[in-house]
Amino acid sequence: QIASNFPSDNPFVARALYDKVNTAAAECPGVTYSEDIIAGRPALWVRPMDATPKKVMLFMHGGGYSFGSPNGHRKLTAHLAKACNVNALSIDYRMVPEHPYPAPLDDCMSAYKYLLDQDYSPDSIVLAGDSCGGGLVSAVPLEARKRGLPLPAASVAMSPWYDLTLESESLETNKEKDVLGTKAFVDMLAERYTSGNKQLRKDPVISPLYGDLKGLNPHWISVAGHDTLLDDGVRFYEKAQKAGVDVHLAKAEGQQHVFEFMAGKSPEANESIKNIGEWVKGKIGS
Repeated sequence: QIASNFPSDNPFVARALYDKVNTAAAECPGVTYSEDIIAGRPALWVRPMDATPKKVMLFMHGGGYSFGSPNGHRKLTAHLAKACNVNALSIDYRMVPEHPYPAPLDDCMSAYKYLLDQDYSPDSIVLAGDSCGGGLVSAVPLEARKRGLPLPAASVAMSPWYDLTLESESLETNKEKDVLGTKAFVDMLAERYTSGNKQLRKDPVISPLYGDLKGLNPHWISVAGHDTLLDDGVRFYEKAQKAGVDVHLAKAEGQQHVFEFMAGKSPEANESIKNIGEWVKGKIGS
């Protein structure tokens, strides 16, 4: 259980360790990278050769709002972007404990607004993310609706963290099988993100599971059978389906939290990313 062994009192050391863990994927051939500043935040452009012009992925990395970076998620982002045949913008949003909610969401919203301001049609934008980033790919459309902005064409959530109240049974039933760590560790991350405000944990843009999902953009949700957050994705899928959302659930039995990190090395990760790519291309015409 790698994550639960991170030093909780030193976010800088924890982030350095996390980025090493996240290099598990193989390099993705035929992709270039360039750093940028987007809406005041560092960002990484990931550009596959022959990507469809004017189609774009906004990628939001995982790490419990505490760890992770565009560089640490670079290989995963590249495999996804290539499968979807789009350029990807990976945003380095502010993180806790220095910057709790709403800072991470605000930075992702600013990146989405930047793409709209650069004349990307909302119909040509896909959001993608893993873990807490998977939560953000649903929180951003919910927040966009509140702000009167158009919704993106599609969202791809891998092992999403949708319920910061930690009501999902899989936090207990899968705790011996998953790399993510203990319920206490996940609770600590939720506590940091919400500045200790338990009531805030049910806010729909913090826990999208509690949002009004009617009219939400199409969603692909990838879950893993051994993931402690398995039930977050399943419960969101069931609620979205009842609300009439175009939503697809892909479950990989026997896999752990964000197994797609093994892209280029694991058949299960490769299959998931290939299927995501086909679905996204059908949604945005890339």
